[in-house]
Amino acid sequence: MAEEKTTFSERMRILRDTYARELPGKVEAIEGEWKFLLSSGEYQTNIHTVIRSFHTLAGSAATFGYPHLSEVARQGEKILKSNMEYGQISGVTEGQINSCLQKMKALYECHKVQNSGDLPVVKSSPESVTSGQCEKITIFLVEDDVLLANNMKLHLECFGYEVLMFHDLRDMKQAMIQITPAAIIMDMGFPEGEMAGAAAITNIAKHIPVLFISQRDDMISRLEAVKAGSDAYFLKPVRMSDLIDKLENLISKVQHEPCRILIVDDDEVVAEYHSVLLEQHGMRSCIVNNPLQVLESLSKFTFDLILLDLNMPGCDGHNLAKVIRQFPAYFSIPIVFLSSETKLDVQLQAMGTGGDDFLTKPVEPKYFISSVRIRAERMRMLRSFMERDGLSGLYTHSAMKGHIEQEFLRSVRNNSPLTLAVLDLDHFKTVNDTYGHVTGDMVIIVLSRLMKQRLRRTDIIGRMGGEEFAILLPETPMDFGYKIIEDIRRSFEHISHQTQKGAFYSTFSCGIAEMTGYTNDLSFYKAADMAMYDAKKTGRNRISVAKK
Repeated sequence: MAEEKTTFSERMRILRDTYARELPGKVEAIEGEWKFLLSSGEYQTNIHTVIRSFHTLAGSAATFGYPHLSEVARQGEKILKSNMEYGQISGVTEGQINSCLQKMKALYECHKVQNSGDLPVVKSSPESVTSGQCEKITIFLVEDDVLLANNMKLHLECFGYEVLMFHDLRDMKQAMIQITPAAIIMDMGFPEGEMAGAAAITNIAKHIPVLFISQRDDMISRLEAVKAGSDAYFLKPVRMSDLIDKLENLISKVQHEPCRILIVDDDEVVAEYHSVLLEQHGMRSCIVNNPLQVLESLSKFTFDLILLDLNMPGCDGHNLAKVIRQFPAYFSIPIVFLSSETKLDVQLQAMGTGGDDFLTKPVEPKYFISSVRIRAERMRMLRSFMERDGLSGLYTHSAMKGHIEQEFLRSVRNNSPLTLAVLDLDHFKTVNDTYGHVTGDMVIIVLSRLMKQRLRRTDIIGRMGGEEFAILLPETPMDFGYKIIEDIRRSFEHISHQTQKGAFYSTFSCGIAEMTGYTNDLSFYKAADMAMYDAKKTGRNRISVAKK
């Protein structure tokens, strides 16, 4: 495992260094093709060769940290394409292309003096820790530019994907016979033609998401991609955060937690009947036959809807609904009265005490399930809007604090392990000052996405404010939790963030604590938070364990 991880970081350096070494040859090759075009007289054949070389360089140069050189190469491609209608090279065009070639040489030499590349050095990292939290998802990456393909592959692997690369369309087609990928990332242009990628994928992957990448931003290319079954179209250099975001939306296999319904009915048989109906249709239920025990159940679980009988001994539904609505935490939970009461004025009175709907027993099963599901799912959506941070999609500060309190009490009650991690992005102000707040937001989104992908569905993630986050790992002892967070830390430090000013890397510092020995959730959180500051003071980009 140590050898594998070391190879990963070394490959990142090798890619950058290899590209830097080969870049002069790439520019010289274009210059040679250009001179041959001018001297050969075979206009139609040779101009396409030069255009393609400019096209390839424009796509790869920006990816590997040469944005200005990429722009000049793109200008050269555009100039030659606009000249094609004349059938020969004009004097103006010849001067423009010669100027582009000289600019590319000058940019490379200037860049070499300053540094061999804008990409920062990727540090070697020690042994990888496999958390085992998610199954590898296989992606086909079809790109004939080997260096660009390797760069994309490494970033995709940071997000847990298994990437099979193909530099030849025939190899990809052959592999499709034996392997069905979760998605295909396909370049539009190949030696066979500028639309060869779209042609190759047509009728092959009708039920597989296809994301095209291309240097071309014209309507014809986009139409051909759509006809071939495109689900997305990205221009080179590809912003990997955008591509991965789309990829996850297309192939996400995350199953949403089923709606949870609380049934309050003193008739045990009727309550069980409704419970079975709900369970058969993918919902979970909890039955309370004694209405005086409702608050105890509400404190233990988060419910999406309450089914409440109206007439119960000791406490009728009217008054119970009023009690429930007295608690701010339960004020928005839909309450649906389920009763044999048929009088309209009684039903309206019940609705006036805090009810959202009234179902009369016996309820036709199909109507019952539809009514419950619609309201429960709407509640879940509203709760998500209220509890989730708009940028990251993670729990807000207040919602996360509530989860920490709830999970702490649950762990005490069940005598089960609970681990809490508090992490903070390193030098985040510098990122915002250097690259802008939009780029800073993208870093937050990338980290949030990485955490959601690597963690379990039962783990709870929150954005505590700014660049600070918290992760709750229920049923997880400290040593295992440490390995999970360390795996995320190592993956995150290898993710390249592309900007117009060049690429950069980001890291985070983390404090981690296990609940054993803490008297309440506040001291538990404070311990993890203090450990995070200790990680900052002792070098950053590391995890510190809380001291008890």
